[in-house]
Amino acid sequence: MRSTFAVLASAFLLFSASPLHAQEDMDPNAGVSGEHDFNMYCASCHGENGKGNGPKAFNLTLKPPNLTTLTERYREFPRDRLARMIDGRDPVPGHGEREMPVWGVWFKAESAQELGGAEGDEDSVQRRVDNLIDYIESLQAK
Repeated sequence: MRSTFAVLASAFLLFSASPLHAQEDMDPNAGVSGEHDFNMYCASCHGENGKGNGPKAFNLTLKPPNLTTLTERYREFPRDRLARMIDGRDPVPGHGEREMPVWGVWFKAESAQELGGAEGDEDSVQRRVDNLIDYIESLQAK
C-alpha cells in the first residue's frame, strides 16, 4: 500500500510539473539573457558599461563605439542596423572589413551543440540577437 502511494505521488509530481517547464527544456537558449551575452561576448571590447573601453579595445584597429549613445547619434535607437551588425552573416554595405566577430554564426553553432549536433535553430539565434539588442537599448544615456 505504501509503495503504491509513493509511485502515484511521484507520477503526480512528475506529470504536474512537466508542462510548466516543457517550453524551457525544448529551447537550449531560453535562459540566455541579453545581459549575459553582452558580458560574455561584447564587454571585452565595448566595456562592461558599453562605452567602448573594454580590455581588448586597445588591440583593435578601430576603437569600439560607445554603445550608450546610439540613440543620440542616430536620432532613434538603430535596432535593425544593430541586428545586422551583431548577426554579421549579411554584410553591412559600406563597412568593409570587420573586426567584430560574426555572432550569428557563433550563436547558431552553440545552438547546434546544445541540440546534440543537430542543425542550429534560427529562432534561437534571432531571440539571442534580439535579447542582446534589448540590453544595449537599456544602456542608452537618458
